[in-house]
Amino acid sequence: RVGWVTRREKSTMADDLFSIKNEFYLGNYMGAINEAQSGDLELSSANDERDRDVIIYRSYIALGQFDVVQDEVKEDAQTALQAVKLLATFKSKSDMKDMVLMTLKEWLTDATTGNNPVLQTVAGMIYLELGDLEEAAKVLHSGTTLEMVSLQVQVYLRMSRVDVAEKSLSLMSRMEDDATLTQLTTAWVSMALGGEKVQEAFYIFQELADKYNETPVLLNGMAACKMHMGQFDDAEKYLLKALAAAASDPQTLQNLVICSQHTRKAPEVANRYLNTLTRSTPSCSVVKRRSEAEDMFDKLLSSYKPSVA
Repeated sequence: RVGWVTRREKSTMADDLFSIKNEFYLGNYMGAINEAQSGDLELSSANDERDRDVIIYRSYIALGQFDVVQDEVKEDAQTALQAVKLLATFKSKSDMKDMVLMTLKEWLTDATTGNNPVLQTVAGMIYLELGDLEEAAKVLHSGTTLEMVSLQVQVYLRMSRVDVAEKSLSLMSRMEDDATLTQLTTAWVSMALGGEKVQEAFYIFQELADKYNETPVLLNGMAACKMHMGQFDDAEKYLLKALAAAASDPQTLQNLVICSQHTRKAPEVANRYLNTLTRSTPSCSVVKRRSEAEDMFDKLLSSYKPSVA
């Protein structure tokens, strides 16, 4: 088993926001919000206060509570917070996608805002979600924060360039080897490498769950490993736990759709998960592919003309 999870976390000494960031990256978004708003939290600088607010608002976005961000972040807020507000708009208002992309381009090319790491991170997330991998790689290229390099890894994995992803992962290890985000990213790369590495990835997720808590992020990680190994019944157990914790989590629902097909569940079971996913996250790739397939079928059906005897 991988033993490095038990090392002393160096970040705890250097980062007042370590615990809050940890909760966020592990997917315990309400925990991150509660801890960030705790009266016990003492921050040493205005930058820390801004970073705390960024985590709070990103957590609300992850929970689907976009209005909180849009109502509270004012027009004169700092660039980092404006970027997070832009992400909330992108996630919640599909008809404003073009405006979001235009604003992103404008801010990224502006000398006063273009190098802001939160803006670059948000841009990378948006381009990645849209499947514009070249733009995502370009905007994340500087890799000035651990999260930006982690996003680089995700981009390269989507490009099927595991070799380049491994190089970015090596950079993360040099930046902060013990960080939870580095460990999570190591697990993603291990899954992509396949073979025995998939079991190593499972152990990473499992040890993080033992050390902290079983969050949907970690449960989905363990489930994905089991699916890679063809153990779909075991995968389903982890996914049902994740579903109980967050009933509309898109990653859980997507994995359950796949899992229910491999475990030969009745068709209505997969359809139930798919319908929930369509209602909660209509922009996700699985829903889009389903919609495209249905449109194609309808076109073929309408063009079919039965022959007259």
